[in-house]
Amino acid sequence: MSETAPTKSALNRPWVLKMLIFIVVVLGFGTWGYYDAAIVYPARGEKYADWAQWQYLQASALADQEEFGWMLNNASVTDPDAELAHLRSEEESARNLEAAQNPESRSYRRAAAKIARANWLEGLRLIGKLDAEHTTIENPRQRLENLQTKWASSTQPKPLHGLDIPMQWGIMTICYLVGAYLIVLFLRVAVKKYTWDPAEQRLTLPGGASLVPSDLAEIDKRKWDKFIVFLKVREGHEQLGGQEVRIDTYRHAHVEGWILAMEQTQFPSQEEAEADADAPAEKPAENPEPDES
Repeated sequence: MSETAPTKSALNRPWVLKMLIFIVVVLGFGTWGYYDAAIVYPARGEKYADWAQWQYLQASALADQEEFGWMLNNASVTDPDAELAHLRSEEESARNLEAAQNPESRSYRRAAAKIARANWLEGLRLIGKLDAEHTTIENPRQRLENLQTKWASSTQPKPLHGLDIPMQWGIMTICYLVGAYLIVLFLRVAVKKYTWDPAEQRLTLPGGASLVPSDLAEIDKRKWDKFIVFLKVREGHEQLGGQEVRIDTYRHAHVEGWILAMEQTQFPSQEEAEADADAPAEKPAENPEPDES
């Protein structure tokens, strides 16, 4: 290609790699959050609800022995929302807790069964299954035998916290939004092109306006350490007169070199002064010691 042929900028490789890493990491965390919210935590909650039902049916079977007649055959809950609200009410909860802590109480086993019932219903609520379909037990005694076989030699599953699943959905949402923003940013930067005509030292901006060294009133490098440069355009420019153009030289390769070439042409003294400021200071020559001979 001829040395005077216009050239176009390309995406800077380090910036591309950094963006791709960010996008992969953020979307990876978002997918992890989705997996936890949709699969891992519901599965754990399902196990706990199953175990809690076993505890409830066991407590109900013991409560059958009390004169109050807590019947195991009536273990189903037809209106689980209302029942859970009642069991979790301050008055009912305090009454059951007090009775369950006193083995001498005549309602000791009944209170323990109510507490176990509340734990079971709460476990179902956390996984979105607090409805009559999941609180109807067709054959409680057979169900108790099945659960006894399943859980008798197993440890208690860890119960879910009320925020476990919502937090994972929140992590997924935030990460996917950030990932979408990064993808859009990447595409917007990718479609921007700077064109350089070395014969005229003409820099054409993505919007179509172009600048030559004589169009510049100043090249402001106050954020040069962050790869940002501001081109202050002279008043007489047809399209950008009096404006300040901000350019990120890190995102596009070659642009930094083109701007430095324009600076050397338009502001040679400024470019030399900056080079002198960056150069290490010379060490003054030491005075030779006088010859005492």
